[in-house]
Amino acid sequence: MMQNICVLGGTGFVGRGVIPALLSAGFEINALVRKNSEGKLPQSSACHAIIGEATNAEDIIRALEGCDALVNLVGTRRAEMKKSNLTYADVDLAATSAGIAAMRATKVSRLILLSAGHIGESAYVQTKKLAEQVVQNANVDWTILRPSYILGPGQMWPIIMNPVLSISTLIPGNFGRVAKLAQNVTRNNLADAIVWALGHPESVGIVFDVPAIRALAKTLSRPA
Repeated sequence: MMQNICVLGGTGFVGRGVIPALLSAGFEINALVRKNSEGKLPQSSACHAIIGEATNAEDIIRALEGCDALVNLVGTRRAEMKKSNLTYADVDLAATSAGIAAMRATKVSRLILLSAGHIGESAYVQTKKLAEQVVQNANVDWTILRPSYILGPGQMWPIIMNPVLSISTLIPGNFGRVAKLAQNVTRNNLADAIVWALGHPESVGIVFDVPAIRALAKTLSRPA
């Protein structure tokens, strides 16, 4: 039975919902965070801050000590890219590759990867596709989540697209398929899906796109 989870990207928008859900489910957390970011983590004796970079395999190896699984939530926003002059490949793809290298070194085999919905041809989506390939080509027990627009505290603007997307899903063919992939999920939906996947071996080797995440959320019945 899994008890200890290493989390990358735990202080980001999604991570701030996922870590509390993991703690509530009884997991102990090693969160790899940058220096001076420890205060963004929940104040819990079961949540341990490990200082380092998510793109550095050696730092991830330290964070994986005593852990049963790696949850990779790294997802850089466009505004951050402009400030740092880094690319999505420099951060998102590099963190995925570093995570796989660290898992090989520590013999940790379970991985949850937060990816992105396969809609459009943006640099972000293309980078996430490459990250998925890295994971799927590695000898690890992976589960991939592909949200598109995520609702949560401070980020409710995607809700304005709900009416158009709901109607668009009824259109036959590729247009309707893409509309289904572009629907909103909540941060709680993602957190619950990750907790569920960690407790269910049948999720290994499965990609959860938006319709699958939304369907799972209905069975778990937690408020948004």
